[in-house]
Amino acid sequence: MRSAAALVLVVSLLWGCGRKGPPLPPLREVPETTTDLTVFQEEQEVVLRWSFPTLTRSGQPLRDVQVVEVWRSEVPPGQERSLEGPQGVELKRQLILSRGRLVARLTGATLEAATQGGALEYREPAPVSPGQTAPLVLYAVRSRASRGPASEFSNVVGWQAVAPPSPPGQLVAQALAEGIALRWQGLEGASFRVERREGGGPWTVVAEDLPAPSFTDTTARQGQSYAFRVRTKWQRASSQPSAEVRVDYADVYPPPVPTNLVCLPEPGRVTLRWDPSPESGVRFKVFRRSAAGVWEHLHRDWSETTFLDPNPPRGELTYAVKAFDPAGNESEAATCTARGGP
Repeated sequence: MRSAAALVLVVSLLWGCGRKGPPLPPLREVPETTTDLTVFQEEQEVVLRWSFPTLTRSGQPLRDVQVVEVWRSEVPPGQERSLEGPQGVELKRQLILSRGRLVARLTGATLEAATQGGALEYREPAPVSPGQTAPLVLYAVRSRASRGPASEFSNVVGWQAVAPPSPPGQLVAQALAEGIALRWQGLEGASFRVERREGGGPWTVVAEDLPAPSFTDTTARQGQSYAFRVRTKWQRASSQPSAEVRVDYADVYPPPVPTNLVCLPEPGRVTLRWDPSPESGVRFKVFRRSAAGVWEHLHRDWSETTFLDPNPPRGELTYAVKAFDPAGNESEAATCTARGGP
């Protein structure tokens, strides 16, 4: 009797497994809350920047972001000081919730245009009127996926627009073996941003928050043409760019001398080893001299950083290695000594 009841139960379970239940509701994705919203001023624009949301609130990968919203609220005159200190964090949030208004919906092409690598950027005119103090403006952002509600509002940041500082003057550039050296005249106490353009490409930042009016760009490549310009940064506001300077960085400088060259004598042979060159495309010349004799070439175009001399003469030997680049510029020699013979 028990076995018959068990059989009926198993059959009913199997039959139930084949039935289709009601469809599950679509998965609701709530994007993570942005916590790294920052604000600064560039020329006459207020710039917001924050990380592109990639996770849901539960920590799962966010499959798609449909809309990113930018909200703002102006602080009533005379209430700016009430937002200072730890208690101001919650007051700012309450102002966004109660008085904030939506100023931008980034979606589709506008969202794509606002995406800068792994970050989002939004710009709007800075409300600066000559002779008047600009209002304190609060900003927050939030995002929505294709399904589900919006995220919580981000951290709230505030900005009071100012007249931008004066741009640097008298920018000059000098090509050196180690890079392109820049110097300029700028506002005392300010910091500086250096921007570079290669050929007809876009401007990119190569140095930020420099405390002194000089910089050497060691990432510039010889044989290329560059343009440079500099901005003044003062209290999170940056100036218009300086007049640009152009540099044709001719490849007339030799590569560095090979470093850490060692001679490793073994019975019937000598092995040379040295460090790779920091400059790309570099090859090597290898020489040998017996006692006070003349130098002889062992190899004129060697690509490795290990060289084997399989049949060295007997006696005291000196080896030399020189580096040369594709333009034919040749370094000084690195040397080491060994004793040849069995």
